[in-house]
Amino acid sequence: MRLPLRVAHAIRSRQLIAPGAHVLVALSGGPDSVALLRCLVELSAKRDLAFRLSAAHLHHGIRGKDADADEAFCVKLCATLKLPLLTARADTPSLARELKRSLEETARILRHSFLADAAEQLGCDTVAVGHHADDRIETVLFRLCRGTGLAGLQGIGWTGPVRLIGEPDVAARIVWSSSHHLSTQASVLSPSVSVVRPLLECSRAEVLAYLKSKRQRFRTDETNFDTGIPRNALRKIVLPALEEKVHAGARAALWRLAEEAETQAAQQTWRRAWLQAFAACTESGELTLPAPDELELPGVAELSDALEVLRLAWKLEGANFTVRHAQALQKLFQARSGPKVLHFPAQIVAERRGKWVTLRRQNSNL
Repeated sequence: MRLPLRVAHAIRSRQLIAPGAHVLVALSGGPDSVALLRCLVELSAKRDLAFRLSAAHLHHGIRGKDADADEAFCVKLCATLKLPLLTARADTPSLARELKRSLEETARILRHSFLADAAEQLGCDTVAVGHHADDRIETVLFRLCRGTGLAGLQGIGWTGPVRLIGEPDVAARIVWSSSHHLSTQASVLSPSVSVVRPLLECSRAEVLAYLKSKRQRFRTDETNFDTGIPRNALRKIVLPALEEKVHAGARAALWRLAEEAETQAAQQTWRRAWLQAFAACTESGELTLPAPDELELPGVAELSDALEVLRLAWKLEGANFTVRHAQALQKLFQARSGPKVLHFPAQIVAERRGKWVTLRRQNSNL
């Protein structure tokens, strides 16, 4: 499958970019971000997507003339594609010493701050970054080696926050070199804006093959070949050794592990919300359950348990909830299809309201 088709499938099936949205692409000049930009340019013409594009490039002040060339490349590419580009610079080494953090970690903090501010200035709905499947796999393995829990096993997720919670405010350390930047004040970003990763299911090889087919040049960061850097050692030495000496499907196995961890983490989040809803339902006479992501609907067994808890909490003597009731209730969680209102025994009415499913007892004095 061609890269744009895979990216389009991810956008549609995972609802990464809303139709008509304004998308900010994080453009480094490397193969991943360039491929993402070119793919999104193609897809932006699709009638059911029709999103607008802008780009943003941060010069980290690390690689001297090479970084200058990266910036110049991004400016030229966006001019060719007729896309708006915001650019800025930061002294990452100086800030790393001040924060007592590594260069890589400091650069990440600066990058997120820069992208958040750029998205606010341009009024973007979404920030798209070029992480792909190999990035996710390497992150999972890296965290496994260092020690991690369920959250860490997700590696890089399909979506995430633009601003990093708990990190220092570094906005004042970013010097904007583009006239498009409208304000030097701290930005207030809409909570609905998030980072999305449309390439996350695509391999590095697919990215490079796509660029070759387009005869599209890109910039190469020579530090990516330094195996003295732990992440590079995983990429260049450890993962190839695992595939050759241990199991040829090692990468695919790590990918499945990340997907399963992400699913489990999402389920844990909405289960906690359900517990809070059950705690309040006895007094209110109404149970309002947040609908999980449509990709991970609540299971029939879980919904059977929910109906049983409801029967006990509301003292619905004689109510006989069966597996068929749970199956019907599961369909109610599907926003785009199926019924919107269901009637259950003991005068229980279940109704889908936006992102919520509400169960209430008609003519009740609860």
